[in-house]
Parts: sequence; structure tokens; C-alpha cells
Amino acid sequence: MILELDDLRSRFSRFLLILFWLHVPLLALIAYVTGHSPLWAALAGVALAGAYHLSWLRSGIAPVTRYISGVCLMGQPALILYLMSGRLWQMDIHMYFFAMLALTVAWCDRRAVMFAAAAVAIHHLTLDYLMPSAVFPEGGDLLRVLLHAVIVAFQAAVLVWFGDMLVECFNRINDMRNEILAKNEALEQRTMEAEAASKSKSMFLANMSHEIRTPMNAILGFCHLVLRTDLDLRQKEYVSKISNASTALLRLINDILDFSKNEAGKLSLEARPFNLRSSLQSQLNLAAINAENKGVTIETIIHEDVPPVLVGDELRLNQVLLNLVSNAVKFSDKGTVTVSVDAMERQNDDIALRISVRDRGIGMAPEQQALLFNSFTQADSSMTRRFGGTGLGLVISKQIVEQMGGTIGVDSIQGEGSLFTFTVHMAVGEMQEEPVRVASEKIAELRVLAADDNPASREILEDVFNSWGVTIDLVASGEEVIGALESACLAGKPYDLVVLDWRMPGMDGLETVQTMHRHETLTSLPYVIMVTAYGNDEFRSESERAGIAAFLSKPIMPDVLLDTVTELFVQDTAPDAPHAEIGQTIPMVAEHLRGLTLLLAEDSMINREIAVELLQDAGLKVDVAENGRIACDLALAKPLIYDGVLMDIQMPEMDGIEATRQIRKTWSSEQLPIIAMTAHAYEEERQKCFAAGMDDHIAKPVDPFLLVRTLNRWLKPRAKNAALQAEASAAPAAATKPDLPDSLPPFDLAKALPRMNGKTALLRKLIIDFGQRFAGATEELHDQISRGALEDARRSAHTLKGVAGSLELAEIYAHAAKTEAALSQGDVVAANDLIAELEQLLKPAIQAAQSLVTAPETANNAASAAEAEPVNIQAEISAFRGLLERRSLKARSSFEKLATTLGMTPADMQVHPVKVALDNLAYNRALTLLNEEFADDPQTSGNTERIGE
Repeated sequence: MILELDDLRSRFSRFLLILFWLHVPLLALIAYVTGHSPLWAALAGVALAGAYHLSWLRSGIAPVTRYISGVCLMGQPALILYLMSGRLWQMDIHMYFFAMLALTVAWCDRRAVMFAAAAVAIHHLTLDYLMPSAVFPEGGDLLRVLLHAVIVAFQAAVLVWFGDMLVECFNRINDMRNEILAKNEALEQRTMEAEAASKSKSMFLANMSHEIRTPMNAILGFCHLVLRTDLDLRQKEYVSKISNASTALLRLINDILDFSKNEAGKLSLEARPFNLRSSLQSQLNLAAINAENKGVTIETIIHEDVPPVLVGDELRLNQVLLNLVSNAVKFSDKGTVTVSVDAMERQNDDIALRISVRDRGIGMAPEQQALLFNSFTQADSSMTRRFGGTGLGLVISKQIVEQMGGTIGVDSIQGEGSLFTFTVHMAVGEMQEEPVRVASEKIAELRVLAADDNPASREILEDVFNSWGVTIDLVASGEEVIGALESACLAGKPYDLVVLDWRMPGMDGLETVQTMHRHETLTSLPYVIMVTAYGNDEFRSESERAGIAAFLSKPIMPDVLLDTVTELFVQDTAPDAPHAEIGQTIPMVAEHLRGLTLLLAEDSMINREIAVELLQDAGLKVDVAENGRIACDLALAKPLIYDGVLMDIQMPEMDGIEATRQIRKTWSSEQLPIIAMTAHAYEEERQKCFAAGMDDHIAKPVDPFLLVRTLNRWLKPRAKNAALQAEASAAPAAATKPDLPDSLPPFDLAKALPRMNGKTALLRKLIIDFGQRFAGATEELHDQISRGALEDARRSAHTLKGVAGSLELAEIYAHAAKTEAALSQGDVVAANDLIAELEQLLKPAIQAAQSLVTAPETANNAASAAEAEPVNIQAEISAFRGLLERRSLKARSSFEKLATTLGMTPADMQVHPVKVALDNLAYNRALTLLNEEFADDPQTSGNTERIGE
């Protein structure tokens, strides 16, 4: 079936239907004019039109209808010819035959044309020989009939040829249509496949983001913890460099993932209010470190017509700005980098901003500018490169700017510098200011002097101290510092604190401090906080002898500065230690929030340890759940005992999204804030979190300061026990050192201890746990392989690898990693060989771990136990049971306290079923064992003996 041809025939059939019925009144009119009976003429016309109409109704455009139409087309001219007999125009009516015959070509059917031609021939022969007097009064003329027959035959042949051509054209059109439909179908299929591939790619990138950020979280988290331990200067320098390199690697990973998202069209923008000036300053502070090291000054110009608050994607705007400023600093050896912002046009609440970044660096040639915004292209593409980077930053910036409805371009002259300019469209908004931290009265009474040769830095310090109600004097050089100190001492109002920039023209910060100590008239020396970028070993060695109270790295964070000043003056902490770096400052939640209880849902053991340490150091109580189902059960318990939830997304049994949905059915955001803390950092994942009912999102690796700021934003104080509040408000206690040998082969204790924030008790516990948990690891692996559970075996090897890495069992880590890889590839033979080697490596490690369990108790511990005051066992058991029901981490220490009260030795305590269950976070199992031990009156001696057995 040819759709186009059938459509033509259908239209033509309807046209003939109208034409045939119009002939009925025409025939009656001609009959009346010529003196014939109009009725009989009309009835003859009705017969022809009716025959066609009936066939059309029954058969549509089928061949029978076409044949009947040929007869009717010839019959109606024949009737007219008969009615015009003897008239002047009779012979002209023959032209009507040819006209009606020509109409049959519209059927595109040679049979219909030939059928009509045959009807004409029969008509002429019939009239010429049978009834010649009806048409030809003077008698028939065979020659004339033959002439007409030749003409009809010729016309019929032309119509047949033309009709065949039409049919052939329609056939070609039909073939083309079918081909187009087939190609469209194939294209649609390929489009669906491409969309599926794009979706798979997006899921792969999301998973890759999670998998990459999870170990990065551990690296940066442990760096943060290690920097808070007692390290010498060189160790601090090394760990700081590891942290910096990890941050740079994370930035590179973010660039690659952002580029992939942009290529897939998956980058989406948020629309939230933010303060433009604060946001701009924060990005410039991040670039200020490298700028200071290179002697480059960064200045900003924000025109008055730029509104202070905008609505848009602050994160993406900062990403573009920081990339341009960082590039400007990177390609400059000196001079000034100028950032300017002005408004191009404003319509109601919409505004177009133009932001430019000008440097006086190496500049670019025209051919370099032409390729600048291409992927993986840099201005410095030489083999011996001076400047690092992937070349993705400007490509991503261009994509972000275009999504914001703007453009980006560059104007550069080689050797003279570059001017990058981009435009964005945003909305003008209003935003409430966040509450400012209030300094104590003692801080507000301080006399502070700040020295920095950069006017912008002095202005920032002035604003920060003024916001705390502190009066601050500002100078621009070391010489001015000495002069101000002299004047203050002579006036009897010496300064309490000097905030001193390290790099200043003339007398630098270190020389200024040395001059202060040598100055005879300065009888009262202030505390000195040195502000610096990353210094070298020589500078730090000199600072050891200079008596500097603390160091802060640029950019200065107001909260960190306040904590440092508070530590120096309010907590009466003498500056015995020569310095306290920004990395060692412990971020704590606001004082009125300390003592609140959080629920941490996290399936990774290492991430749990890090998060618990950070949260406890921040002044919070923490309960843990190793999967979403447990977190859901704990959070839904009534009455509500948690002030907030930190929820991982990817967890076994029930993920964080589903757990949040379940919790939100009972508790609102006002009652229980839920914050996602996950390695899923894609915007799509963030939106899933918000759609599920979460209130905020923190990406791993977790920035401790960002974590604390986020908690300050969402947590709300509730009625708490005053003693707990006071306990949580105190600074984190120093790490204790229980029994742990100086060395414990094959464990590298020197490397493992910094991972535990210097806490030997935690390291000892994890080693003992290792010995208990992995004593039968190789047998378990062999059993899983024999059952064909290769995926379970791979996960077991992965778990062993992770724990071995944390405890610095290098050989076990390497072999477990190889085993995991072999199992991932389905290579059972290689896996079995590696497991056999693992078994030999595990034996000394298990024996060493077990030696800690069986180590005899020291005399001091025994004496302490003997001198312990009588306690209420019933009260301790009730408190322990409550902690188990809440799945609180404090259940461990509560059990140890209870076991000590009952006279249990440390060796027995470590292998007790309740302790083993607690170490494995099996709270339900521990609660069951406790209830079995104290099914009767817990004060009876029989039960006391039972738990001690």
C-alpha cells in the first residue's frame, strides 16, 4: 500500500462524487433548453451518479469503483451529446469526451483509463451503426468514428504513460518514506542507546566520585588529626605538604568530573542567595597564599551599582573566579592582579554583571588565545613547562558562564599581561546575615596591634576585630610596630596582642619579633600571632627561638582567629609551645550547642572513626549506626533523643535516601535536622538528598571547619543535663597512653599511631579487634570461594585490605589488594595462591594482637581496682542498658566500668562476649547477652559471678 497514492485516489473519488451529482441538474437544464423531457434526463444522470455513489460507499477506491467511474465519465457526455442532437454545438460536445477521459489519469491506474477509452469507442460505434439518427441526422460516418477512435487511443496511451510515471514517482516517494522511517527508527534506537549510555556514564561518574572521594576523605581527615598530635617541625611540614597535595589532587579530580558532567550536559545550577562581597573575598583569600609567595598583590574593585546580595549558584561563580585569579597569579612574577565587578544592566530583579581579572604577567600570543578555551589546552604548552595544570579550568569556566547566560573572553598582549572578562546573569535578592560569634568580655578588653603592608589585609583584620568589639590599631611595617609598642609602654597602656604579617618590606615579621625581644624599653611584651603562608624549614626553626605564640596561615578565618585568641587569653594557655598552626586548631561548635547528641550513619569503619573523633572534639555526643536501617530504627524511637543526624548515602540494607524518607514521615526538619555527609558530590545527588528531606549536604573529604559551621547552622539546643553541657564544653582531653609496647612486629606502630590522632588506647583496641576479627580470615575466604561466592570473598579481601592499611600492615595490605584484584577478575587459582601467602603473613600479626589481650595487668591498675569506691551495680547496669538501646559509643566505656566494678581482669574483659559484640557494633547482641546475665536480681552474688566468668 502506497499511502500518498491512496490519499490522492481518495481525494479524487470524492471530487468525482460531487462532479457526477452536479451533472444531474445540468442534464435537466440542457433537456429543457433543447425541448426534451427534463425529468428523464435528470433520471438518467441520477442513474449514473447513483451507480458510482453506491460503488464508492461499498468499495471505496477499489478497482471496481474506478471502472464504474470510467463508464460514468463517458456516459454523462454521451447524454449531453444526445440532448444536443441537431444543434450547432453538438460536435463541440465531443471535446467534453476528451476532457472527461483526461480526468481518469488521476486514478493512476492504466486499467481505469483503458476502461474509459473502451467505453468511448463502444459509444461511438453504437451510435454510428445502431442509432445513427439519434446523433447524426444525416447518417453515420465510419471514417469520422475511426478518426475519433484514433484520437481516443492516442489520448489513452498518453494518459496511461503519464499515469505510470505518476505511479512510479509515488513508488519512489513511498520507498523514500519507508527508508526515512527506517532510518528514523534506527536513529531513535541509537538515541535511546546514547541516552542509556549517557545515563550509565553519569552513574559511573557518580560512583567514581564516591569511590575517589572516600579514600580522599580518609587522607585529608587523618592529616587533620595527625596535625593535632605532638609532631616535630619537620613532621608537621611533611604532613602539611601531604594535605596540600591531597587538596590539589581533589581539585584536579573535581575538574575532571566537572568536565565529564559538562560534556554529558548534566551540569545544573542552583539558585540561592549569597553575599557577593563575602564570596569574592573568600576566593581571593584562597589565592592570596600563592600570590604572597610570588610577590603579587591582589586588589578588588566593586562598583557601587553592584547589589550586595545576589541569587544564583555561588559555588560555580566562585569556581570560575578562583580559576581566573589563580591563573593570573600563576602566570605573574610580580605586580598586581586586579579583580573588578560592575553592573552592565538591570531590569527589575534581574542583573547582568561583568567581572574582569587583569594581570601583568607573561601574556599570550593571538594563536594561543584562539586555542585557550579548548579542552586540555594551556598558554604554556612547552615541553619544559614552568606552570602546571590540566588545561580544563578555562573550558569548565566557559561552560559554566554560558549556562549562566553570559560569555567569557580574553584580551592579551604577549609580555604585557592579560585581561579576562566574563558576564553572568543573576537575580537580586535579600539574605539575612548569619549570627556573628561574640567574643568574651576579656577578649573585648584587649589592646591589639596589627601590622601588614597590604591595605586590604589591614582592613579585613580591622573589620574582624571590630565585629568582636575589640579596638585595633593598624600599622604597615615592622618599624612602625616597634614605634607603636614604645609609645604604648611609655603611656602605661601596653598592647596585649600583636598580629604580625611575616613578609613586609624592610623589617619582616621575624626580624620585628627579634627586635622586640632585644629592645630595652619594651618592659611588657605582647603575645605575637604570626600570619604567614606556607613557610620553609629555616623559617620555622628560627620561629622556635623567637617566642611566637601562634601561627595562622592565610587566608585568615575569623573563627580560627577567635579560637586562637581565646586560647591565648581566656583559657590562660601560656605560650610554652612556640607555635600553634591553623591545622592544629580544633574546631568546636558554638558553646550553646555543646553537649548535643548526634546520630552518625556510616558503614565505613575508617570514616566512622574519623567522624566520631571530629564530632567529639567539636563538643558533641555521638551514637553510630552502620547502615540506614539501624539509623532509621534509632531515629524513629520515641521520645526523640537526637538533635541531628549525619547520614551517609551509600549503605547496605537501607541507603541514606530511603532512611531519610522514613524518618521524615515522623520527624520534621524543625524537629530533627538531617545532613548528608557523603562522597556523592554531584549536583544530581545533592538534589536527591534535598528531595528526600535532608537539610544540607557535606561532601567528603570532610572539611572539619565546614562541618562545624554546618552544624552551627542547623543544630538547635534542647534541654540537656548541665553536667553533660559542662563536660562537652571543655576542650578535648589529651591522648592517654595505656599499655602498648614500643614495638609490635609486624605492626608499624610509629606510622599507625598518627592515624589514631595519637591515641594509643584507640590503636591498642583496633589491634586487638584485628586479632579477633581476622583470626579465621583465610578459612573464610577459602569457604566463600568453594561455595562460588566470589563477590563475598572479594568484599572480605577488601575489608582485610582496608584494616591492614590503617594498622600499617604493609605486606598484608599488599597481598589482600592482590587477592581482591584476582577475585574481581574471577581468577580463582591465583586467588587461592595469594590466600595461602596471606595465611603465613597473618599468623604473626594475629599472635601479636592476641599478646595484647593476654598481657598482665600492671600493679597500678590492680591497686586502682582495689581502691575503687563501692558503687551501685544496679545503677551501672541500668545506665549500660540504656546506652545499648541507644546504640551509643559510650556503651564501650560503660561496659569497661561495669566489668571493673565486678572485678573482671582486663584480659577477661577483652574476650567477654559482651565486649566482643560491642567491638563489632552488635548492640542488639550485647543487649541480649546482658539480659541473659542479669535475668534475675542483678545485685545477687550469683549474677556478679556469672558476668565475671
